[in-house]
Amino acid sequence: MTRTVKGTLRVSMLAFLITPFLLVGCGPDEKDLKIEDLTAENDQLKRELSDRDRQLQEALARENEARATVDELNRELARARSDLASARTASNNQPVTQMRSNDVAVKGDDGWISTPSFDMISIPGEILFNSGKADLSRNGKARLAQVASDIRSRFGDRDIFVFGHTDNDPIRKSSWKDNWELGSARALNVIRELQQRGVPGDNLIQANCGEYRPTAANSRSTKKQNRRVEFYAVRKGGVLSAAR
Repeated sequence: MTRTVKGTLRVSMLAFLITPFLLVGCGPDEKDLKIEDLTAENDQLKRELSDRDRQLQEALARENEARATVDELNRELARARSDLASARTASNNQPVTQMRSNDVAVKGDDGWISTPSFDMISIPGEILFNSGKADLSRNGKARLAQVASDIRSRFGDRDIFVFGHTDNDPIRKSSWKDNWELGSARALNVIRELQQRGVPGDNLIQANCGEYRPTAANSRSTKKQNRRVEFYAVRKGGVLSAAR
């Protein structure tokens, strides 16, 4: 074999051995690919975390607004009740009708109390429900038919807040976890009944106070006054608009 042929063979073999290494070196490194994947995954998690933080802050802001507006409603209702009591005293305890002004709460013959910011009515729990129950009774449905008619004819442009209230008797025999759950279920069933009777769902807001907004002492003779459902017809953009 000549020297030239031997040299050619050496070069060919050397090229054959080097080529795989060159090919490997031209592609992406496995570690680099893994780092790129982890970096992309980390960026995606950061974006998701940022979105969740934003959603949480928005939810907390809405909750704080709702609390503030409910507190304002309670203050105005207390003023309304005080005005109503004063007006009754001034009129020798006669029912107050057709006496509306900017400063006096007025109670009509239909049971609705009118104030400058909202109208409200309170329906006793025993009219709407059996004791410890959230299902509406036959009398309760009949009474809500009238409430729904009032809302449709007089307050169709209002937000309608429905507050469930209970006494403070602990739940023993029924399946409810506590009075919070009972009050919420009652308000929800009332909401559904109103909607079935033609009140638009986008005007209805369910609320619940459980046992924590009594109107009387929770004694044996007066605690039934605390079992009630209250309806507030609030002008849009008014005292409770921020709770929407």
